[in-house]
Amino acid sequence: MKSLVLSSPSSWPNHFCSSTMLDKNSCSFTRQLFPEYQRDAGLCELHLQRTCSYKEFPSRIRKGEDWKVCRIAVFRADSSESSGHSGVPMFSLVGDSLYKRISELGDPNLSVFTVLQQWVNEGRGAKKSELQRIVKELRKYRRYKHALEVSEWIASRRNYQLAPSDCAIRLDLIAKVHGIVSAGKFFERLPDEAKNKLTLGALLNAYVNENMTAKAEAIMEKLKESGYAIDTITYNSMMKLYMSTHRFEKVPLMIQEMKKNDIPLDKFSYSIWLNCVAMSDVNKMEEVIDEVKHDNNVNTDWTIYSTLAAAYVKAGILDKAESALEKVKNKMPQSDRSAYEYLITLYASVGKRDEVYKVWHSLKLIFPKPKNRSYICLLSSLVKMGDVEGAEQIFKEWESVCVRYDIRMANICLKAYVKKGLLEKAESLLGNIIQKGGEPNFNTWEIFAEGCIQNGKFEQAVAALKKSASVGKFVKWQPKPVNVLAILKHFETHCDLESAEDLLKLLRDLNCVDIEMCNSLIRTYAKSGKADPGIFELMERYKVNCNEETDMLLKQTRQP
Repeated sequence: MKSLVLSSPSSWPNHFCSSTMLDKNSCSFTRQLFPEYQRDAGLCELHLQRTCSYKEFPSRIRKGEDWKVCRIAVFRADSSESSGHSGVPMFSLVGDSLYKRISELGDPNLSVFTVLQQWVNEGRGAKKSELQRIVKELRKYRRYKHALEVSEWIASRRNYQLAPSDCAIRLDLIAKVHGIVSAGKFFERLPDEAKNKLTLGALLNAYVNENMTAKAEAIMEKLKESGYAIDTITYNSMMKLYMSTHRFEKVPLMIQEMKKNDIPLDKFSYSIWLNCVAMSDVNKMEEVIDEVKHDNNVNTDWTIYSTLAAAYVKAGILDKAESALEKVKNKMPQSDRSAYEYLITLYASVGKRDEVYKVWHSLKLIFPKPKNRSYICLLSSLVKMGDVEGAEQIFKEWESVCVRYDIRMANICLKAYVKKGLLEKAESLLGNIIQKGGEPNFNTWEIFAEGCIQNGKFEQAVAALKKSASVGKFVKWQPKPVNVLAILKHFETHCDLESAEDLLKLLRDLNCVDIEMCNSLIRTYAKSGKADPGIFELMERYKVNCNEETDMLLKQTRQP
């Protein structure tokens, strides 16, 4: 393979330089091809490189400067080599990889198959181990649909031999993407040799996630009957299921079974057990902690004591909660961000404002640039304690350093203002959000609507709910019934039929109609002296059942 290297940008013609710009967008580079090379059927690869260091590049780009390619290597294949490419260009960009291309898709509606096929068409290899790693990474970031597509692509390749773990992972992904029924059908279609501990375990976890107790127990029995060694993770899954379905009496039985069969308990087993004991007898939690201390297989790290502290907080035993929190502080690693956040939340629960700020300052010493989630944790905790002024200061601090406007931060403050009846501050904050490039979501507008309702500004409340409906249409947002009823009650009291009908139109568009709303609308018509405009048909359409009041009201409003 021969190569042509253009070594100096200063020697390139102007038209050549103008078409070789790189820009940075969402950590990916886009590139333009030179027409004269793109038309060349012999072109196999175009390598784009830059001379600046990685650290220099982002800082310059943020200043709005474009960078020209500093070195281009064009590789031409011999006729024998190029015959397999049919004259299609192949591109290799610095940092390019299959995982990078897939991760850049972003939108789950976009297909991974196209990216995989393009990769293969470019003559690149895709080892099974690399594809498995990609599946693992996509699962970690909860991109289950794309992970499933990669998994299905692996299964479709004849040269890849599927391992039991591949089938188990695929079953888990099917359950997450297509539902438990599809996962069950996939399991039934597996050959008998593939219905092993791994796939049975994956199916059990799928049933656990759907709180399907009977089916999960059946799989558990099948594992036992098949002679498979049941591990700690499986028992933890079953105990998690029993906690979720409020079958607390089953958890101690699982613990006894584990001990009887010499299956070691881990910190998650003890945490579930602690939470279960806290439901019935808080005082017995100390017995569980003593057992943990004497279990050489378990490291009594901070998470055990955080579970203990949370249980004491819930039970209202604040002195023991504070004692457990001190142990959390002593055992937590300084590098664990989640430990600081957990401490902030729990100290707020016991009303220790000074401790909340101490932990926050400690977090900032280790992490000088806290993440949004840390700010959200602190802001929520301050609002919970009623420290609105402190929350305002933290919010301003975050605004001064944020790279991307996180509307969740603003929503916390907005909710605090509404709760305190500070509508003017809420209005001012909403204006600032929009001015600074923030994008209010459906929660933002509904919180503001609640503030308007509390202050008797019902027209503004309806306008805010309409905006909620507009930005929340893709998630099928529906307003809280309590807010709708409060507005309808106002229209009913003031015989404001026009506004009531306007709100009714919104409710119909949102498929959000119930009997209380219908009765309020009928009462408004009755007070206005007008006949029923088709409410009964509306109720039939939305399968709203009449009650005694409805029947009486409909008789009053129907025309003779």
